[in-house]
Amino acid sequence: MLPFRLEVETHRVRQVQLGEVTQLAGDVLQINAAEVAGWVLQDSRIATARLELAHPGEATRIVHCLDAVEPRAKLAGPGSIFPGFLGGPETVGRGRTVRLAGVSVLTSSRYPQPFSGLLAAREALVDMSGTTATYSPFSQVINIVLVLTPQAGLDNADYDDAVRRASLKVAQGLARLAIDQAPDDVAVFDSSEATADLPRVAYFYQLQGQGPMADTFLYGRTIDNLVPSLIHPNEVIDGAIVSGVYVYAAFKNPTYLHQNNPVIWELQARHGKDLNFAGVIINRGHNYTQFDKERSSHWAAKLAGFLQADGAILTAEGGGNSAIDMMLACQYMEQMGIRTTVMTYENPGPDGRGWPLFYTVPEADAIVSLGMAEGSTRMPPVARVIGDDLLLDDQTPAIGPFETAMYSQYCAPSQVGGNVLVGRQF
Repeated sequence: MLPFRLEVETHRVRQVQLGEVTQLAGDVLQINAAEVAGWVLQDSRIATARLELAHPGEATRIVHCLDAVEPRAKLAGPGSIFPGFLGGPETVGRGRTVRLAGVSVLTSSRYPQPFSGLLAAREALVDMSGTTATYSPFSQVINIVLVLTPQAGLDNADYDDAVRRASLKVAQGLARLAIDQAPDDVAVFDSSEATADLPRVAYFYQLQGQGPMADTFLYGRTIDNLVPSLIHPNEVIDGAIVSGVYVYAAFKNPTYLHQNNPVIWELQARHGKDLNFAGVIINRGHNYTQFDKERSSHWAAKLAGFLQADGAILTAEGGGNSAIDMMLACQYMEQMGIRTTVMTYENPGPDGRGWPLFYTVPEADAIVSLGMAEGSTRMPPVARVIGDDLLLDDQTPAIGPFETAMYSQYCAPSQVGGNVLVGRQF
C-alpha cells in the first residue's frame, strides 16, 4: 500500500482586491466579483450571490455566518479536494495539494424556512476590529464573504446543500489560481515512519452529528450512526471532513478549522522529533443513550490500543451531551494505561463562579481550558455590516450597538484550539 505522503504547497495571500480579472499575482489575490458569483449561480437553487471582502482591522461586522473554508485544490494524487462533494469518494491524503493561506471563503445567509427546536441555524458574528474582534479567529484573516439568498420554494435541507457546495466550489476555484506559481513553502506530511523510543500519541477527534444544522460530513455523507473510526490526518487536511454545524456559533468547527486543525498540524510537525503521531480516531458525539455512549467510548479506547498509543489528546464538538462521550473515552483510555489530555471550553455560569464542566471523570486529570462560553458581550457600532441589516431576530440592527450572548461569537472558544484569546498564568 502506498504511504500517506502529502505535500502541501502554501501561497500566502496578503491582499485581496476586487478587479476586472480573477488572478493570483504574488501575494495579491484579485477577484472579479461577477465572475465568482457566476460560479455560484450555476446552481439554480441559489437566487442571488453577492461577494464582499472583510479585512482585519476594518470597522466591519459579518452576520449570519455559516461555514468558512480555506481555498485548496489538488495538484497531484488520487481523489479531489473535498471528496464526496467536488468529486467521488476516493480516499485522499496523498500527492500534492495547494492552499491559499490568510484567506477564507465564508458564507452568510438566512434559510428559507423558519426553525423550531434545538437544531436551528443561530446567529453567528465576526467583528473585524476592536475588542470584540478578539472573540473570533476569523478576524485575523481576509474573508471573502459569499452573501447568498435562496430561490423561492426551497426547503432548508436543499438550500443548505447548495450553500455548502457553493463555498467549496469557490474555495477550489480560487486555489487553482496558484497552479504553476512558485509557492512560499512546501510542507511534507508523512507519519509512516516511527522513531524508536518516542511516545506514540493518538488524537481522539469528536465531531458533531445530531441532524440538519448540526451535522458533519465525511466524504460527502453525514456521520450519523458512525462508530469510532481510524482516519489518516492527511485525509482531514485534504478536505475529507466538511462542516454543517450552525446551531451555536461559538461551539462549531467550520471546515476551515478542520483543514487547519491545530492539534493535527502540531502533532504532524512534531512527529519523529519528540513524539510519534500514532493516528486519528474520529467519533460521532451526541450519542443519545448511556448504552450507546459507553459502546462508542469503549470502541474508541480499543482503537487507541490498536494504535499502540502511549497518550491521547481528546477534543469534542458541541454542547453538554458531547462532553459525556469525550470524558468516557478519556476514562476508558486511562484505564487501559493510555495517558490523556482533554481540551474543552468552560461553562461556569454568567458570573464565572459555577462548576465549569458539564461532565467529568476522575481520570481526567490533565485538562486544557479553551475559554468560557457563557455570559454576554456588548457589540459596539461599526461602519459597515456584511450579510444583512438586521440580526436573525428581525429586530436588532446589525450595525450596533447591541448585547449578544457569547455563543453568538463565531468560534470564540474554538473546540480544537483555534482561539484568538488566550490566558496565561505566570
